[in-house]
Formats: sequence, C-alpha cells, structure tokens
Amino acid sequence: METKNILDVEKFVVACNDLLSGKFLDLNKRLDRFLTVMTQSEDVLDLLTECLADFDEDAEFAKAFSLDKKTGATKIEIPSDEKKKIALTVTIFNNLTNDKLNTNQFLETYFQDKKLTPMQNFLEKIVRPYRDLICKFFGLSTNITVEDVKRQIEEEKVLKKEEEKKQEEELFPKLDQLLSGVVNTTNQILALLKFEKKRTENLDDLEFILNSILEACEKRELMVINGLVIGLNYVSKKFKNVRHLVEELNNQIYDYYEFLTSGSEPADEIETEEENAED
Repeated sequence: METKNILDVEKFVVACNDLLSGKFLDLNKRLDRFLTVMTQSEDVLDLLTECLADFDEDAEFAKAFSLDKKTGATKIEIPSDEKKKIALTVTIFNNLTNDKLNTNQFLETYFQDKKLTPMQNFLEKIVRPYRDLICKFFGLSTNITVEDVKRQIEEEKVLKKEEEKKQEEELFPKLDQLLSGVVNTTNQILALLKFEKKRTENLDDLEFILNSILEACEKRELMVINGLVIGLNYVSKKFKNVRHLVEELNNQIYDYYEFLTSGSEPADEIETEEENAED
C-alpha cells in the first residue's frame, strides 16, 4: 500500500506494541493515547476510512458479539475479511472510549479465559490481530521499537539535509566558496576591532552586525548576509582601519551575484585559474 509518511505508521505500530504490553489498569486512558497516535497518521486514517466505507458498525458489532440472555452464554464471531476486521476493531475502540460500552462489563462478559485475564484476552484477540493487519497492509515488521522510530527520524533528517543541500547547490552553485570568503573577511574585521581603544555604542553595533553575518553564514542564508553587509557599510564608516575589508566583503557579494546572473566564475577563482595557467 502506498504511504505518505511511513514514520507516522511506525509510531502507531509502536503504540500498538505499548498497548499490548498490558502493564496498565485503566484501558480507557491507554486507548485515548493510543487513538491519538493513530489519528496522527494520515496513512492509517486513509486505510481506516477505506475499511469503514459501507461498514454497518452497529449491525456488525451485534453480529460479532452476542449474548444469550437466558443461558448467559456469549459468542464472539470476528469477521474473516481483513478490512471488516479492521473496521470492527475501530468500532470497538470508539465504543469503549465514547462510553457507548462499559469497559469492565464488556471485558468480563466476552473475554473470560481460563489462562488469561479478560484484559489480556482482549489484547490478544482484538489488539494484536489489529496491529498485525496494519503491519501487513503497510509491509512493516510487528517488532518495531521506539529505537527504530528514533533511528528512522535521524535518517530522515539526514536525507532532508542532503536534499536541501542538493537544491541549494542547484540554485546557488559554489556557495561554500563564497561563505568561506565572507567568514574569513568578517573574522579579520573583528580581529582588527580588538585594537579599538574606546568602547562605543557604534563599535557594539558594528560587532553585532559582524557576528550576525557569521551566524547567517552558518545557516547559509545568502539574502540575510547580503542585507547585513549593506547595513555594515553604514555602521563601519567611522572605522577607517577596516574600510578596505568592508569593501572586500562588498566585492565578494557583488562578484557572486554577477556569477549567478552571468554564469562566469567568481573573480577570485578566475585569478586562481590564470595563475595556474601561468605556472
């Protein structure tokens, strides 16, 4: 079955396994949490919608769970059809959480067992087959753990970063080269400002902008860097000893935009190529 976000389905399977652990007293509270995770998966909801289509919940529930009032004998007939089985299970969950069914009475009536408690029997007969079917429909293992989900989240983060880097490279080729140059020049300006004898508000503003440029370089935000360098031109006017480096920053940004629009190599790289040719 095609999925939109397999990670959310995996989280739901983990919630199923948590419910199956049976280490709790209040089934309703655990079901509430369980159903919250279930409704966070668009893929699971799509499957449930498909299963519940044309499913007569009241009639199918009455067919599955019957009680002979004279003898007290109970009868459970779970549908063999997989989609009907899923639909019936969801109906049971909803009836329990919406208080349409009394949980204790329902368990005591239909899930008595010589070896298992009514709760354990309910989990084995209703919840476990439900989990197994969900896993079957989405091609997942039933043994998914929290660690598996965490690992999947980390893998998706890595893939997302790689995809973003690829898209960035297509839009802004050789950006690493520009950022490296900007960081180097910015640090040179900050180093020179250490020799300023008097601390002024203007110096604070200048250092703030320079540090903001470094942060923007870390985040690879070209437009922000461009805007900060424009502001730097005004704030740095009184500092003659860094004027040549501020001009260099401007040239680096200008040359890079020229490169993007014209397709020609940035100035520093052209120089390098010329030097290599002479050698």
